Amino acid sequence: MKTNLAVLSLFTLCWAYSSCQSTDLKQPALLGGKPLPESYSSPDGCTIGKDGYLYVSINQVASGWKYPAKIARISPEDALEDFFVLPVNGKTGKASPLGLVFAEDGNLYVSDNQSFCTAEANQAGVIRVVMENGKPQRGELVVNGMNASNGIASRGNYLYVAETNLGASDKYMSGVYRFTLDELSGSDTLTVTGVNDPHLILSFETKNREQAVGANGIGLDSKGCLYVNNFGDVEVMKYTFDAQGMILTSEVFCRPEGALSLDGMQIDSDDNLWIADFAGNAVLTVDTKTRASRIVAKSKAFETGANGELDTPSECIRRGDRVYVSNIDLDAGKQAADPIQTISVILLK
Repeated sequence: MKTNLAVLSLFTLCWAYSSCQSTDLKQPALLGGKPLPESYSSPDGCTIGKDGYLYVSINQVASGWKYPAKIARISPEDALEDFFVLPVNGKTGKASPLGLVFAEDGNLYVSDNQSFCTAEANQAGVIRVVMENGKPQRGELVVNGMNASNGIASRGNYLYVAETNLGASDKYMSGVYRFTLDELSGSDTLTVTGVNDPHLILSFETKNREQAVGANGIGLDSKGCLYVNNFGDVEVMKYTFDAQGMILTSEVFCRPEGALSLDGMQIDSDDNLWIADFAGNAVLTVDTKTRASRIVAKSKAFETGANGELDTPSECIRRGDRVYVSNIDLDAGKQAADPIQTISVILLK
């Protein structure tokens, strides 16, 4: 998952490669042994469906949207295929998908981060892909008025969406919106209004002014605790809720050692966090029972990813004994997007 391209130029100083001497580092390989086809540019958000397929948002930003943004999926045998082409924004003529998640209602919800497409505020939101019998029927905008919708998660009747930039006078403020599936079930689009919107359940300020990117990856563990990545401050925040859904506790859960940023996040069946370190060109994991973190794989900066190396990874997800890594591969500081677009696979055993 990613945020406004204008902020990414601030990452220049983060791209120096610091080698890790750990013998435990894994060597990523290419999905299917080859780069992605041309029409699969800038993969990002990931989720696993009940069918065992891994669903991936294909943003297309690195290609300048030469092809329409879409959702692809990866079979249990690692075959890549198209799934659904997303509807476009009425003003920009583009869709810009990042996070995605299947909710309890069986539909697929996708964050549409229009800050990639326009400097105009309040153009981002959430698209619902209506599913019937396991097949996508149509895409419809269910939330708008956001600035940089990013990570997305769901549990029960709730849908949580990270807002990387609240659009307030202080550009360092970000937060998380929460919606009920019930209120999104109608035909009308819900419009949010920023810092005073009742759906905004939490907000925080990113203190790192040189890497001014806030709420990014989010996830929910088996107990319903919410984890939110503060990209710029390299902190994982944790929130618990009372029986009424109000925030009961909040804390800085951990600051993963060796990480330079915390981008997209997924939580596996063992409640371990899997996090893409965009600026550090790495993938890390956090044990939520002990709060211990470790870097699982790391590549040198400025790689093309042609041999499976990480190339500005933006999200990762564990499926069985493999971790799949979306390399969004976009312009950031001294890093330039290249024609080679990839998904890396890390074999854990």
